[in-house]
Amino acid sequence: VDQKIATALATDTSSSSTRSSSTSTATNPSSSSSSSSSSIIYKSRDYHLLEIVPHSRTSFTQGLTLSLSSSNNNILYEGTGLNHQSQILQHDPTQNMRTLERKKVEPGHLFGEGITTYYVDRRLDNTDSDGGNINGKHHNNVVREHRLIQLTWQDGIGMIYRINDTPSIAEEGNTDDNNNEQKADSSLELIDKFTFNTHTSEGWGITFVPHTNEFYVSDGSEYIFVWDVETLQEKRRMAVTLERRGEEESVRVKYVNELEFVDFNSKKNKCGDGDGGYDVKDWDIHDVYLEQCQEGDGQDPTTTTTCSSSLNSKSAGAAAATEECSNNDENGTGFTSTMSILANVWYQDVLIRIDPVTAKITRVYDLSDIYPYDQRKKDGADCLNGISVTGKESSEEEGLELWVTGKLWPQMYRIRLID
Repeated sequence: VDQKIATALATDTSSSSTRSSSTSTATNPSSSSSSSSSSIIYKSRDYHLLEIVPHSRTSFTQGLTLSLSSSNNNILYEGTGLNHQSQILQHDPTQNMRTLERKKVEPGHLFGEGITTYYVDRRLDNTDSDGGNINGKHHNNVVREHRLIQLTWQDGIGMIYRINDTPSIAEEGNTDDNNNEQKADSSLELIDKFTFNTHTSEGWGITFVPHTNEFYVSDGSEYIFVWDVETLQEKRRMAVTLERRGEEESVRVKYVNELEFVDFNSKKNKCGDGDGGYDVKDWDIHDVYLEQCQEGDGQDPTTTTTCSSSLNSKSAGAAAATEECSNNDENGTGFTSTMSILANVWYQDVLIRIDPVTAKITRVYDLSDIYPYDQRKKDGADCLNGISVTGKESSEEEGLELWVTGKLWPQMYRIRLID
């Protein structure tokens, strides 16, 4: 968010030992070379670094999202911000993240924020203009249309784009995208704009949850908003909460930013056993990120000199994937115990794992050593922001793979989270 970030960069003099503390078993990963998908470049406490690819130093990254189309699932979309500079970029991870296409956000004054790909299914029947005939055959089917949705920062406007690469035809009762795919020109086509409102009247992050056909949205406050995909209306909101060691009541965490729905698909019904990770209660998040500073106290978190995070090295052990070791799909929520929302927190070098039903933070991943704060400051780079799955199925043995980067970062990183 440009004005806030400029202020924070000018005033943030937080301890370098806190912001860039390394807990790894190797040297700074930012100086390492790229690697094949099978090797590990660098091992840190909460992640393994698998690959480093170039990223534009001019991209003010607001969100990453992977294509959901089966015939175009190698495309990684990146949404960038700043007035008169906001774009949506299409990258190919199989070609060292080569940029294939750029689309400017119009009109130019709009400040682009979070993006996510999603799909809608449209029924074709005999009342359609083509009589339900596709490729010379009669169908009573569903057309799966792949789309991308983008928020803006303070304008209360969102955009919906049709992804014109591989719209697919799915037989009724069959959601496999491999049936009767129709090719089209590869581009993003703006098909709609909409207005929205949030607690702060801002848009930050957004992610699509296909299991419930909902968007999860952040606005820089402590809330996550749940929108209906079809109507874009708010269905409910949840406060993101953190249980801190030594405190009886949980606190609300502010500045939740980029969001990504993920399925770890591993360690089901197993709580942490005391090795290799941090207990969520040991995340020493600075108080300006907590709900007590939310409203009415006149505090401006962008002028603080201690907006930093650290993790207690005397952790009691790894946090559980969920508060209880039960499979949530038994509760009729639509989620399993391995499904979560991952989030960046503005100016915190961590990923937080959020329960999609309760919004409780269940795990904190320390990424402070992937591109240390002191080095970022020298390079003129900004904060960590941008999360996307890689498309590789997660497993109990290998864990969850992600692409991560930040605003004005020169590189993007493929990592595997360690639980």
